[in-house]
Amino acid sequence: MKYTFLFLLSILFTLSASAQQITINGKLASFDNIGLPYATISIAESSLPNVSIKKLATKENGEFSTTLEKGEYLVTFNFVGMDDAVKTIELTQKDKTFDIGTVTMIESSTELDELSVTAQRPLVKVEIDKLTYNAKDDPESSTSNVLDLLRKVPLVTVDGEDEIQLKGSSNFKIYVNGKPSNMVSSNPSQVLKSMPANSVKDVEVITDPGAKYDAEGIGGIINIVTDKRVDDGYSGSVGANGDTFGGYGGNAYLATKYGKFGFSGNAGYYYHKQPASESSMTRDEFDPINTLIQNGASRSNGGGLFLSGNMSYEPDTVNLFNISASRFGGEFTSLSSTTANSVGVRPYSYLTNNNSIANYGGLNLSADYQRSFKKKGELLTFSYRFESDPNDSEFESEYDNVEGIFYYDTGYKLKSSNNAGGQEHTAQLDYVNPVNDKHSLEMGLKYIFRDNSSRGNHTYYDVADGTWHPDLARKNDLDHKQNITSGYLGYSYKTGKVGFKVGLRGEHTQQDILFMSSSTDSIETSFFDLIPSATVSYQLGMTQNIRAGYNMRISRPGIWYLNPYINNMDPSNISYGNPNLDSEQQHNFNINYGSFAQKVNFNATLTYSFAQNAVSSRSFIDDNGVTNNTYSNIGKNQTVGTNIYVSWTPASNIRTYLNGGMNYTDIKSNDDSGLSNSGFSGRAFAGLTYTLPHDIRLGANGGLFMSRVQLQTTQSPFYYYSFSLMKSFFDKKLDLTLNVQDVFSKYREISSTTSGEGFSQKSIRMNPVRNLRLSVTYRFGDLKTSMKRVQRGIVNEDVMQGQSGSQQGGTTTTPES
Repeated sequence: MKYTFLFLLSILFTLSASAQQITINGKLASFDNIGLPYATISIAESSLPNVSIKKLATKENGEFSTTLEKGEYLVTFNFVGMDDAVKTIELTQKDKTFDIGTVTMIESSTELDELSVTAQRPLVKVEIDKLTYNAKDDPESSTSNVLDLLRKVPLVTVDGEDEIQLKGSSNFKIYVNGKPSNMVSSNPSQVLKSMPANSVKDVEVITDPGAKYDAEGIGGIINIVTDKRVDDGYSGSVGANGDTFGGYGGNAYLATKYGKFGFSGNAGYYYHKQPASESSMTRDEFDPINTLIQNGASRSNGGGLFLSGNMSYEPDTVNLFNISASRFGGEFTSLSSTTANSVGVRPYSYLTNNNSIANYGGLNLSADYQRSFKKKGELLTFSYRFESDPNDSEFESEYDNVEGIFYYDTGYKLKSSNNAGGQEHTAQLDYVNPVNDKHSLEMGLKYIFRDNSSRGNHTYYDVADGTWHPDLARKNDLDHKQNITSGYLGYSYKTGKVGFKVGLRGEHTQQDILFMSSSTDSIETSFFDLIPSATVSYQLGMTQNIRAGYNMRISRPGIWYLNPYINNMDPSNISYGNPNLDSEQQHNFNINYGSFAQKVNFNATLTYSFAQNAVSSRSFIDDNGVTNNTYSNIGKNQTVGTNIYVSWTPASNIRTYLNGGMNYTDIKSNDDSGLSNSGFSGRAFAGLTYTLPHDIRLGANGGLFMSRVQLQTTQSPFYYYSFSLMKSFFDKKLDLTLNVQDVFSKYREISSTTSGEGFSQKSIRMNPVRNLRLSVTYRFGDLKTSMKRVQRGIVNEDVMQGQSGSQQGGTTTTPES
């Protein structure tokens, strides 16, 4: 009986003690709401703050849970590179659970101990529908531009001619801070050259655009996220560069935040000078037989100015206002001379000298209002954007030494100018509602109005009377208006290691085309597209994930494809747009595997895509023996491809990477021409960075690009390489970089072959490439730890192994917000 009583008493005591245990829940996150994994949490009684009674670590997603008895406690949160956060909680007998909520940590403003360096932060993380390249942690970003930065971004390649490709496609969209930018998309190389890389926080490659994104952009979306301060203070940089071609440039960047106001902006100017390049073209006609041979030389120069600014005002915790503006403008002048000799049924020869000027640029204004609600993550956003994109050009040609049967006499001159461009107004409403921890909804409406136009002015010099006359027969003007109304609904689900996201977007397009030549014709069309998308992901382990997705993309031809203006600066090879083009629809399927650990980052993607009405360049010879170059919806293509990204950091002072892929393309015309082409194309870019003592960094980069497959044209492979030396001064505030490109090659040869009905044409270009560039950048202000961490690495390699697991693989099931 005695033992029975003691046994019952012990049970009651245990139950009583258990009833007094209170469950504590919460989440630890960075300022951008990314969960911080494996952070250390120390708990102490308020009466004895220096004596820890319990320690624990956060989960991969930053969440934590523990139990405590009633009382008052100090909870201290510690994470590498962050300021410690301390919370005071009081637990009463009435509490069964206590939710601390989300604890936000701020990056430390103090330097880490130089002697504690053991590792570097991984540069890439993967989410359910995109890959993110951490530009701030790239050691070479301090003195490079954004175009150079893109060479290292997974799935993106930039060749030696500065042409950008996304998954091997040149048809994609570029966003800035989540908004489409025609100004950047239409002049990507020039604009991105003028932007300093240290003004960019992240580069996101959105491989599976969800329903909230516009359907435009066949290859996907590259989103450039500029850097903004989250704490009070300021930081910035100024830089300058020059090269042995005679080019030079400068840039400035500033980010500041004081109280409720924040501002970030940058300015860049560049002057580009291209030494004389050589070219040749041989065109063989088979029926009737004729051969045309052209040899020429050209040189160009010009400059451009880029300005951008973003201002934010946050009056309270639920309202946020943003306004931004950007302006880019430039002019290029080109001088060329060409000799031509035609043998066969059309014998002639001539010498022509050409002078052309191209003006381009854009203006972008936007305003946003964001409203937050009590529920975390619930947002309502209204946005307006205005964009103007002029694209003007002019040329003058003079013909001498004309012999045989040619279109013009000796002394004949041509002048032509084209004022083209467009304006775009966009209004958008978006709503995001995370129903709970597992389910989330997003929906929105959008309206776009586009007004494109082209006006030409053509004159010729009559040798007989010695005067200039208007050439009305060459009149080809265009007005093109588009009204696009769209709405979308998206749903995402995540639980444990599994997540998926589905969406449906509807877009209605009404367009009016007015074509003015010798007569006036108008075309009115409308069409409706339903654009589905779906993505699923599974986390294989702490640092590994696999995902698969499908999306449909649309390419609506812009003024550059529609413009009927005829450029006949070379009368034997003319080019013009096609105002009758329809939008292109492409279906994309992909499977992606990623493994992102501390020392090795690996990402592989397998893709398949097809289109029935692809917009393809088209070349043909008319009855006068002139090569016409234009565009048509005649392409029916299928592409199977793979993209691989690997970065390896064997030691804290060595970083190497490989970025590239290979595609097999089969393309056929769907008209009566019978044109078809197929084959492999590939691209690869690799680099190595080695850091020496005394803040000296050595770098080597190189790229190889295989033949590109188009409907009628195949381009030859080529390669390029560069070496760099960087030295930091004044506590890493001043960086000096010397870069040499293709030091062992004076010229790069690029050839292309175009075949069509009754002809074959081969072109060869010899472009000068050997160049030496010197860059200098000075950073000022209260620089954040994240910038300094680039040179020093992160303390405690074992901890970072866990952090990279969540930040890279662990975010794979986080839906886009």
